[in-house]
This record gives sequence, C-alpha cells and structure tokens, in this order.
Amino acid sequence: MFNKTDFENIVWDFLFTYRQFLLNGYLHKRVNHDVYEANTATWNTLLLSLESGALLGLAKLLERKDDLGRPFNGGLGKTFNNEEFNNEELNGISEKIINLRHAYIAHADLSKMRDINSFLTKNRLTGTDIVKMFDALKSRLIQYQKSLKLDVDVQKLFTESQNSALHDLNSWLKSFNAES
Repeated sequence: MFNKTDFENIVWDFLFTYRQFLLNGYLHKRVNHDVYEANTATWNTLLLSLESGALLGLAKLLERKDDLGRPFNGGLGKTFNNEEFNNEELNGISEKIINLRHAYIAHADLSKMRDINSFLTKNRLTGTDIVKMFDALKSRLIQYQKSLKLDVDVQKLFTESQNSALHDLNSWLKSFNAES
C-alpha cells in the first residue's frame, strides 16, 4: 500500500501527464492555420511531443499492476474498497495505450512498423478515450486518498491543474503574439 510520499508522487505524475494532454488539446484549438503553417515543423514537434508525453505518462500509471493500473475488471471485479469497477471499455483503452507505448513510442518495434497503418488503426485512440482513462484513474486516486485518509485533495489538484494549464497556455501564446 502507499505511504504519503509515494501517493503524492503518483498524484504529481498523474497531474503532469494530464497537463500534457490538456496543453496538446488546447494548442490544437487555439493555434490558427496561419500560425501553424508559418512554423509547421515546430508546431508538429511540440504537439507530437505533448501527445507522446501524455501517452507515456498514462502507460507509466497503467503499468502499476498492483494498485492504480490493475485491470479495470480484474480479480473480483471490485476495487480495493469493494466498489464495482468492471469495465471492458477501459481495459481496451488501457491495452491500446500500452501497445502504443511499447511498440510505437518507446521502442519502435520493427515488426509492427512494417505495417504501421494497420497497427495504428488497431490501436487508435480518441480524445474521449483518453478523457475516460483520466477520469477512471482520478477516481482510483480519490478512492486511495479517502481510504488511506491522506491530506492530498486529488479533485482540487485536478481542477487547479485544468485551470492553470489553460491560463498558462494563454499567457504563453500571448508572449508570441500567436493568439487565434
């Protein structure tokens, strides 16, 4: 089981990963076509880096098979505090994230890269899929927070992360006069 420091570190990893996901999404919405076209290579590098970082961060959390990342319908189909948490959809999303991490982002598995289009089609994720995974992991973190009676307010930190990511991105874009 977690001690306070371990739990805080996991929460901060989760929030950092969530921030990468948010920044990627906000940039896609905020950067207009002209700004993007003027610096395509830079924007692609930035956006792909944030996307890869978010997937790697989620994979790191999901690889914690003894706690946070255990299968969503594993064991008895219940979480540590006996709440129902059966979900084949989340297991499928989790599997795709792990596949993308192992074969595409982190290790470039050449056998998979020979047929990259098929691999990417099979492991395609939507923004909705990723949001569902963040929500599920956040729920698990909140359950651990309550069960272990830790003074880390996961929901508050999550909300603050959402708000600060948008504010920080707006400030950063203004500094480049790149607002849409």
